[in-house]
Amino acid sequence: MNNEIDINNIIKNKNLEIKFQPIVSIIKQLVIGFEVSSIGCHQKDEFVTIDELIKCAKNKDVIIDLDRLYREKAVESFSKLYCETKEKILFININASIISKFVGSGVIMDLVNKFNLKPQNVVLEIVEDNIEDIESLKSFTTNYRSKGFLVALSDIGYGFANLDKISYVEPDIIKISGAITQNIESDYYKQEIFKSLVNLCKNIGALVVADGIESLQQAFTTIELGADMLKGEYFGISQEITNEFMDNIKGNVQYIAKKYKDYMIDKINIEKSRHKRYESIMENILNELSNVREKEFNNKLKEVISDYDIFECVYILNKDGVQVSDTFTHYKNMLSQKALIFHPAKRGTNHSLKKYYYFLKNMGLSKYITEPYISLATGNLCITISSIFANKDNENYILCIDFNPNDISI
Repeated sequence: MNNEIDINNIIKNKNLEIKFQPIVSIIKQLVIGFEVSSIGCHQKDEFVTIDELIKCAKNKDVIIDLDRLYREKAVESFSKLYCETKEKILFININASIISKFVGSGVIMDLVNKFNLKPQNVVLEIVEDNIEDIESLKSFTTNYRSKGFLVALSDIGYGFANLDKISYVEPDIIKISGAITQNIESDYYKQEIFKSLVNLCKNIGALVVADGIESLQQAFTTIELGADMLKGEYFGISQEITNEFMDNIKGNVQYIAKKYKDYMIDKINIEKSRHKRYESIMENILNELSNVREKEFNNKLKEVISDYDIFECVYILNKDGVQVSDTFTHYKNMLSQKALIFHPAKRGTNHSLKKYYYFLKNMGLSKYITEPYISLATGNLCITISSIFANKDNENYILCIDFNPNDISI
């Protein structure tokens, strides 16, 4: 900056530029609302960024005044859209580090009343990791929620600091950070983290916004994993709310909804095909095993593991869950640091507490498919399919086959 920032004059003249980014629901095919942000302002012939304004406001001890100006400009701009439709929601950032100064002030309520908004159309989004006064935060959220406002937590999944806020904010909406959604379409671990956060949200009654969506595939993946709403540059960069902007967002949402429908149809067809293939493979193996005695199981499984490279491990249990064959696997060279923990189970190992045994046994099933888990045989992610069969002596056994979940989806 060539000129010193006149922060007091900027606040006095309400010289602050506000932009909006859409938050959408592909499943409902709707624009749910908008998150507001300030990009800064023009001072004389130069543009001052919001970060520069915040820094200056803190130095001049007027950060609360700047914060209130941001909210006033946001509500004023949003109120024009609200006059046309009462169903949209406005997400306003609330800086957690200065919340203690807001408790009991009634400023936000007065602002909403001034522009004829209803509190239920406003989401107060708690941002900032540094919370020194937890009791003030609790009091703030309790007070405004009692008036009808919704409360959201942002950047969940970015670091660990934000997770502890969930217990004392009791949010209505949780935004999962772009740090999790970035490359989520190809990152299994991020997918599992996302699913865990979605399950947490469901259990506490909070809706999920997937933040940072930048591609169609990211959108598809997060919807599949349970996101209720999506936000990110893929749906439009931050800008002023105009009719053209709204039309573009709606068109984009409808396009993505159609693509998602096609995507799910294709995925279901592929899964049906895989299901049929693996059913056929399992049936062939079970037929072969039904024609041999227990002492011949190892020879037969040796043929099976050599014929099917999609199998991680294959082994057989008796009716009591005790392994009666060796474990046959393609994984021979285990890393030394894993070898003590991960190794194929030996003949005589008791599997009676494993899900693929006791669910099969106690639920009267003929086949059971586990959720993905870490195999103690290989250290890899796997799914176990267990099936009951009778051998040549008409004795019941259980065939267990481990698959990598990337290779099977049934």
